[in-house]
Amino acid sequence: MKSFVLIATLALAVASPTLAQTQGVSTTLVNRFIQMATICMSTYVGDLCLFPDGLPKVADITNTATDVHGWILRDDSAQEIVVVFRGTESVQNYESDTNYTLADFDTFPSCTGCQVHGGYYLLWASIYEDVQRLIQDQASLYPDYGIVITGHSLGGSLAALAAAQFSSVFDDLTVYTMGEPRTGNAAFATFIDDTYQTSSPAATRFYRCTHADDGVPHDPPLSDGYIHHGLEYWNVDPTSTSTTFTCGAETTECNGQYNTSGINLAHLTYFGHAIVLGAVCT
Repeated sequence: MKSFVLIATLALAVASPTLAQTQGVSTTLVNRFIQMATICMSTYVGDLCLFPDGLPKVADITNTATDVHGWILRDDSAQEIVVVFRGTESVQNYESDTNYTLADFDTFPSCTGCQVHGGYYLLWASIYEDVQRLIQDQASLYPDYGIVITGHSLGGSLAALAAAQFSSVFDDLTVYTMGEPRTGNAAFATFIDDTYQTSSPAATRFYRCTHADDGVPHDPPLSDGYIHHGLEYWNVDPTSTSTTFTCGAETTECNGQYNTSGINLAHLTYFGHAIVLGAVCT
């Protein structure tokens, strides 16, 4: 059965438009990635970080039962509402990471045929209504502000689920994920690709960032029915415009050239910002 799933998944991947590896991005884009990495890594510090990247927190995203954490921030200079989800920090989070059973995306039935990571879906189902309400509270106060969704690791997959769930609720959504695992099946990847125009670097509104040989983007495996959505932005050290590359979704270039899996050193640092527990801010 697994061999059938693998063949079918690879066939879908080949049928999807792919982009060859391209070196270099603009200074504006790499600075944006640095900003998002700063915000993402600050979530691991928790309440000790008062102003992530200098931005005020306007709400907490917290569900103690499922151990989901994040923030709603506001960037008045850029006129943006920023939603950020924390990644894996506890044994409970790790148990969610390893629940690879694909689940129907029942909170968003408009995503036809979509199945997503079972562990992350349980987390998402526990918070999505609260997150939507918190965003709506800010959007009603600042109707001209764009909405940015971001997250690292597990938080990256929650950001991807939020991107799908809220695509028909909010306008002007842009998404940045760091070290995102594979989040869903081919139908989910296609929905993200079509909705966020990931076939074109010039038009995309979803930036899936990877770093060096980070093992987490290799999980869960293709053989379990998962596949990445595009567009991949792969960064190697030291961070610069010329050390950031663009690739399609499932390629043997960029991060896909490595045979790694799970959390490794490359997963703990993105765009020069490392996870530092117990610090004031990253």
